[in-house]
Amino acid sequence: MTATQWSRVTGLFARALELEDRERSRFLECEEPDVRREVERLLEEHRRTGGILDEPLFRPGVRIEEDVRTGQLLQDRYRIESFLARGGAGTVYRARDEQLAGRLVIVKFLHTWARQYPWLKHKFRQEMEALARIEHHGVVGVLDAGETADGLPFLVMEFIGGVTLRSEIDKGPLEIQRVSRLIRQTGRAVAAAHEKGVLHRDLKPENIMLEHAGTLEETVRLIDFGIARVDNGDQETVTRLTQFAGTTLYMSPEQLAGRPQPASDIYAIGVLAYEMLTGRRPFLAASPVELYEQQQGVRTDPRVDRPQIPRPAARAILKQLSFSPKDRSATALEAGEQIADALVGPARETWPRRRAAGVLLGGAGILVTGLASWKRIAEKPLDPSESVIELPMGTEPLERGFIKDLSIDYHVLADAEATGIDSMRISTTADQGGYFHPFRAAQSRDAYRRGWKMILEAAVEEGGVYALVDNPLDPRRYVLDFMRNPDGTETVLCLLGMTPEYRGLDWTLPAPVGARHHFELSWRPDPGEAELWVDGVKRISGYRGVSDFRYARGLQFGAGRYRSRRASGVIWKIRLEFA
Repeated sequence: MTATQWSRVTGLFARALELEDRERSRFLECEEPDVRREVERLLEEHRRTGGILDEPLFRPGVRIEEDVRTGQLLQDRYRIESFLARGGAGTVYRARDEQLAGRLVIVKFLHTWARQYPWLKHKFRQEMEALARIEHHGVVGVLDAGETADGLPFLVMEFIGGVTLRSEIDKGPLEIQRVSRLIRQTGRAVAAAHEKGVLHRDLKPENIMLEHAGTLEETVRLIDFGIARVDNGDQETVTRLTQFAGTTLYMSPEQLAGRPQPASDIYAIGVLAYEMLTGRRPFLAASPVELYEQQQGVRTDPRVDRPQIPRPAARAILKQLSFSPKDRSATALEAGEQIADALVGPARETWPRRRAAGVLLGGAGILVTGLASWKRIAEKPLDPSESVIELPMGTEPLERGFIKDLSIDYHVLADAEATGIDSMRISTTADQGGYFHPFRAAQSRDAYRRGWKMILEAAVEEGGVYALVDNPLDPRRYVLDFMRNPDGTETVLCLLGMTPEYRGLDWTLPAPVGARHHFELSWRPDPGEAELWVDGVKRISGYRGVSDFRYARGLQFGAGRYRSRRASGVIWKIRLEFA
């Protein structure tokens, strides 16, 4: 086969991967026999060996090396257990870290044949940099990197137990509330990457792993940053043509043109939401050129395939599929939150316009009366049953109105006499995880008008323990962090900001380390400040909260890593009182 023919094969193979099986024969029927047979051979090989790290852009002209690494010990530490998958440039294995209690890890090697492609070698090393930059629970974590004795680079990553989003979509369209949770988590993970100057460029269901799939604890983890672009903050950002890379049917128009940008990942978020809800992608094209032409035309409303989708959600999804990047959401976080909120929010456009107009014109008196009634209800004192949010120790948080947020483990603990349950230990190896309890409308109103007091009794074992109040009606959230420092001391901090560095009003607790402490963080609308009492003594005053990373989740508590590999602590009380 000539070089020209092989170039044709690789291009056809990349495009054929994005088609349904029944469409591939028609797509290839006009090709010369030798080219068609080679493409079909690669498709069959991909079917047998494809996996979580597919990058179908390059293929060797000779047989890919066989699995020869099982049983090897890398760096006197990582014992290769089994082969998992083979992608366009890398081979993936499961291994165990023998220096860390046999923890499972993933090891990805660059193919030996890929050394002849400088671009692939560069992208492999760039994947290391991309993953090393991002510390977020929604992105697979990089643990180590190195080279084999013969100079072949490898990357060690977290082992993620679960299934791909593709495997879930293949079962049919996902339930609307579930799509809301997944797209919200995806948007936050992509936003975390963008904040570190990393564009994923290949967001697709195959590159999203789901831990605890199908449960309320389901967690999104982005994988495969093999073709990510890393922008260096100390270099001027310029518009430039780049190597055409990615999975065609998830590519934005500008990425098809070789000019990826953060908005390109936002476009892919729209495609993911569309596919999760309907079971199909918004555009079905046989080539990048055809896709580009379709993207310039009318976008099909997802409600055509699934009328139950709320109209605001359909509009939010189609917004992300806009041909022009400037017409999409400004950030991945905004895109994910907007779609998620629209999917489960109360907004419904169910009345015909004429009927709505009639009600507005004919019911002005009723409207005035209704507003007066609403005002009386709004002024009604908070019901005593809603004046406190508390988690009784020994009870399941999910049964007490709390919702699990990210990755967190908890275990109930007996009291000193072992006669009952008086506390719980929470822990996580992710950046953070915990629980939150949303506010009802009346609680949000009273908290903002009259104030609140949050009580936390806790001891920190490693990393940090946190509690916060994020009222939907307040433009700021109020965060209490209780942290174990690397020097062995402990600090309590009222957070003021997280970027470019973690900062706040702090106070160092006296010894002994690991002791139980009683914290009270109280806020009053006048003067709009909070004060912190520790073990009955006021330690911090004039705290005005933090305005970034707000999710309006009400009362929230949990554990987070702080210059540590994991986080854990014991909680005796978490309580919020509305003044």
